[in-house]
Formats: sequence, structure tokens, C-alpha cells
Amino acid sequence: MKTLREHERLGGRVFLTGGTGYLGSLLAAQMLHDGWADAVVMPTRCETAGEVPENLERELKALGAAPDAAVGRVRTIHWTGAETASVESLAALLQEARITSVVHCAGCLDYFDAQALRALNVDFTAKLVEASKQAGVGCFVFVSTAYSAGYSETVVPESALSEPARDPTDYTLTKRAAEHVVAKSGLPFLVVRPSIVIGSSADGRYSGKRYGLYQQWMGVERLLTDRYHPELHTVATDQPLNLLHQDVFQRSMHATLRWVPDNEFVNLVVADDVAPSMKDLWRLFCDVTRPQRVNFYGSLDKVDFKAINVRQRAYLSFAQTNLEIGAYAWRFERAWLSRLQENGLVFTDTSMHTLRICQDRFVSTSAAMRRYHERFGDQLPAEIEYCDVDATPAAVALQAKAA
Repeated sequence: MKTLREHERLGGRVFLTGGTGYLGSLLAAQMLHDGWADAVVMPTRCETAGEVPENLERELKALGAAPDAAVGRVRTIHWTGAETASVESLAALLQEARITSVVHCAGCLDYFDAQALRALNVDFTAKLVEASKQAGVGCFVFVSTAYSAGYSETVVPESALSEPARDPTDYTLTKRAAEHVVAKSGLPFLVVRPSIVIGSSADGRYSGKRYGLYQQWMGVERLLTDRYHPELHTVATDQPLNLLHQDVFQRSMHATLRWVPDNEFVNLVVADDVAPSMKDLWRLFCDVTRPQRVNFYGSLDKVDFKAINVRQRAYLSFAQTNLEIGAYAWRFERAWLSRLQENGLVFTDTSMHTLRICQDRFVSTSAAMRRYHERFGDQLPAEIEYCDVDATPAAVALQAKAA
């Protein structure tokens, strides 16, 4: 049985890496707004060190805080990057700033640059861990990813991970390696593994770059709105797709930082039995694009690329990695979230309703989608036919013309 702390943990003076990025900004705003952090020190490559970053001000306003809420409690420090930092310089910085907690949110996201992934996700984490030990830091929080387990064909446990049969990308491999570095450090730690973070469940507001779901929507926007495509070919299964709203991420981190004991791993994910699938996601977006027929494939190797429209071929190639991750049968232990919900955490599971809120906001700001409806609105059918394509491509008669 998972048991929460009897007394809440507070962060005190927090050193936050990645604080000018997406998740880091959400975390910084939450920690300052709810009082978990007395002060936040953030390294940044920006020349405007010393000022409160604009994205942090924006996130504080979204939480209902006054614009000057961070003044005097945020310190930004200019540096040339994590790759050039040494253990000695990091330890000196932590000691000089009187840091009591480290929240490590920085990371390299480039799926295809193995060297950069290793340097930032693993090597820098090791340096920061050692510097934290030398500086006497009392709590080390590492923000990993729900997919760090790789393709293991088992339920992802809330514990240290074994090596899987294979990884979706080197990103998941290096995040898992960094988790091991943190867990073996001897420091009191928390490892938090959020799934794919999307816009707010309340109004769809999204603060990040176009990764994950937004990369998929961007691909549709750029590659499939040049003309009307009466027939669509895509990879999608009935497997639950784990998407986490950014406001739920913030509330969950608020509870996790306070109440989950030291030396634990938390899978910050939605429940498998309520999560929409990739098919659900495509049905939702096809409500906007309105093809006549949609062909669902179980994997990319089932698609006859030579027979489909060149723009659809480009989309499938562009989104290949994310489509593969979305089609995999991920299952997660989420005992800590259950305990936190019993303790008062309001956790909004992602649903078709909340996804539509996010999609509506994306579509309303898309000039490409507006032009698409202006040009093809009178061609859009009232009904859409959805078809699960046979496993053998040769058995399927594809009618789309290659452009």
C-alpha cells in the first residue's frame, strides 16, 4: 500500500532547470503561486538574465496571480548552456544561492541526435546530481517521461525500470538512464513521469511548442489542407492514447511535491480505461476535415505507400515515430495518483470532450484550416465511412490518386 507523507514537503529555495521551457514554465508558476517554493533560481541562455521571463509571467497570470507576483522571488542566471557546466561551477552556484531543492526539468528532445541526448539528458544530470550532493541539497526532483520504460510489454511500474526489448527513440533510452543516475545518487529524490502534455482541460490554452498531439495537428494542417482529400489513409488503433492536460499536470505536481515520500517514482498519466484512442483522435479531427472515407491501419508497414496520395505519404513519414508510440499498448501503474486523489487531488482525465476543447482552440487559430473550409466547404459530406484495413496491403484496393 502506498502511504503519503504525514507532513507536507516544501521546496524552500528551488533551483529549476528548464524553467524557460514549456513544462518548466508551468512548474515555476505553480511552485511560486501555491507557495511550494519560497524562491526559484533559473539558469537561462537569454541575455536578459535577472528579469522575470515573459513566459513565467504569462503562466502566473493564467493561474490568477498578479503580474508582479514573481518579483523578488525569481532569479535568472545567464549561462552558456548545460553542456558546458561543470560539477564545480554547479556546486558553487547552488551553495551561493542557498538552494535547498533541485527540480530538474531540462532535457534534449531531439529524437535523432543521440550525442546531444546523451550529453544533456544523462551526462548533465550526473553532473547536477553530484553538485547537489556537494551543496547539501535536501530534495532532488527529476521530471522524466511516461515512455522511459520503452517497449517492455509489461505494465510500467512506479519503480526503477529494467531494460526493455527496444525503445521508441534514444530520447526514452536516455531519460531512463538519467532516472537510474538520480535513483542511485544517495540524494532524497522523486522521479515524476508525465505523459504527453496538451492544452488546458478548461479552455484549451496551450503554452508549448508543437510537439506530440500538436505536431500531429500541424502535420494535418500543413500537408492535408492544400486540397480536398476524399479518402484518408492513416495509422491508428484502439489502444488508449495517454494525453495529460497542462492544468492537470500543474495540480498533480502540486500534490506530488508535497505528499509523495522520498525515493519514489510517480507515473503522471491518465487512466487507461477512459483515455481516448488514436482512432478517437482521428474521428475528432475528421469532424473538421470531413473526408468521405478513412482507412485505419494497425502499423506503417501495413500501408502501401506507392498507392496513396503523395501528401498523405509525406504526413505518415513526418509523424512516423509519434504514430508508432500512439499505436503501442501502453499500460501504467498509477497507485500514487490514486492515493493523491483520495487525499484531495482534482484530477481531470482526458476525454473526447476535453480533447475537443483543445482542438477547437487550435482550429480557430489556424489560417490554413480557415482557407480549407472556405475552398471546400460545399464538398464536405454529412457522413464519413471509417474502415479498418485488412492486415495485408495487397488485399486492399486503394483508390486515391498519387498527386
